[in-house]
Amino acid sequence: MAYVRKRGGRWFLGYLDHRGQWVESASKAATKTEAERLAHEVEIQAERQRRGLDANLGDGDRTFGSLCDWWLDNRCSERRRARERARLGKQILRTPLGNLPVRLVTTGAIEERLAGMARGGASPSYINGTRTVLHTVFSKARRAGLWMGPNPLADVERRKVPRRIYDTLTAEEAERLLPKVPEVWRGFFAAALYAGLRKGECAGLRKTDADLEHGTLLVARSYDFDTTKGGHADVIPIPPPLLPYLRAGLRTPGPYLFPDADGAMRTDESDPQKVLRSALAAAGLVRGFRHSCRRCKAAARTDPERAPHVEEQPDAAERRCPVCRMILWPSAIPRRLRFHDLRHSCATILLRAGVDVHRVQRILRHRDVRLTSQTYAHLAVEDLRGAVESAWGGPAKAPQSAPSEPVRAAAGAPDPGSLPASFRQGAGKAPMDPEGPADFSKSFQGLRLERETGFEPATLSLGS
Repeated sequence: MAYVRKRGGRWFLGYLDHRGQWVESASKAATKTEAERLAHEVEIQAERQRRGLDANLGDGDRTFGSLCDWWLDNRCSERRRARERARLGKQILRTPLGNLPVRLVTTGAIEERLAGMARGGASPSYINGTRTVLHTVFSKARRAGLWMGPNPLADVERRKVPRRIYDTLTAEEAERLLPKVPEVWRGFFAAALYAGLRKGECAGLRKTDADLEHGTLLVARSYDFDTTKGGHADVIPIPPPLLPYLRAGLRTPGPYLFPDADGAMRTDESDPQKVLRSALAAAGLVRGFRHSCRRCKAAARTDPERAPHVEEQPDAAERRCPVCRMILWPSAIPRRLRFHDLRHSCATILLRAGVDVHRVQRILRHRDVRLTSQTYAHLAVEDLRGAVESAWGGPAKAPQSAPSEPVRAAAGAPDPGSLPASFRQGAGKAPMDPEGPADFSKSFQGLRLERETGFEPATLSLGS
């Protein structure tokens, strides 16, 4: 309850401020009645500020950029600090929004900045991540008493992120990839592919985490942090194909299983993506080939008006430049796989092998089984063919004759005879052909369900 009192010929107002502390300030009221009215108004305004309904005008000197700096220095976790400082520096601190007083940062101002990011080519997921960080900045500032107004991010809508289908490897392709990975990186890649470990978890594995006697692997760290991304430690079974790489890792110098060449832990700045691209090309796991004319390219350096001849084709067959008739130089175009897609591949291979989705969840260490089934179950069309054929009365009849060459060319299908040898080796075999390299999936036979597919069949209701 606010109060008033007269001292030295002036009326003073006593009330709880926006931080919940008693303050007493002088007023210009000439009478007690006017002083009581002012005290009541100030008390209501402070109450609204405490409840986050009004902005605290006393924070008018603080800019939005300084508030973001406070959060980075005092509330952001050490693991995220470098990444979030780079994000906020680019999107907020070095923009006009960062120089704006906090009390003038409105929902409209935030929406305009996010729209500018979209016009600049930022993806919806990146924009949503920025929105989440800014929402956290205001929430932490309110809890610390640095901001008592409403959170302007509360009414900012999240962008819709298109659901993408990730490219993943089959068991056969995984066996082709690993031998092409440099030896110093091979165990690192094998841990991601066979055990589904994240990049930081592969880097943080210590030799004491591998219990070869009991066949278990402790996943408790990400890089040099004491917790993983999920914030918990887990013990998972060691897949048999991973054992040789673990034994080799135990012979390396230093405490880490998969260190760099001098025995130190691989940091977040290490880039396995370049290694993956080279290994994919060497293993023949490509989207096609880019044929370029080196003679035209050299001539274009001295003649800017002459463009070098480049064409993309599905194979590496010999072709000639239509300008100078020189043989074109083919270079492989690797598939669009990220290092994290090796973890996706692990989940997909297990599900294709019939491993129960709940057991896959435990191997990947997800909190929610829906994340496993919706995000990581990248099943190919062929995996669904059996269900479609059973619903519609058996497999489709084969065509009476193979497509003619003009039809094949019009459809863009390459001639099998023109493909490299690495493409023709697996022709005619299913991805999980028992005669092929399926050791990875066989290593999880003990985890299978009684049902071969691991999923409940759909029930069709035809009515009467």
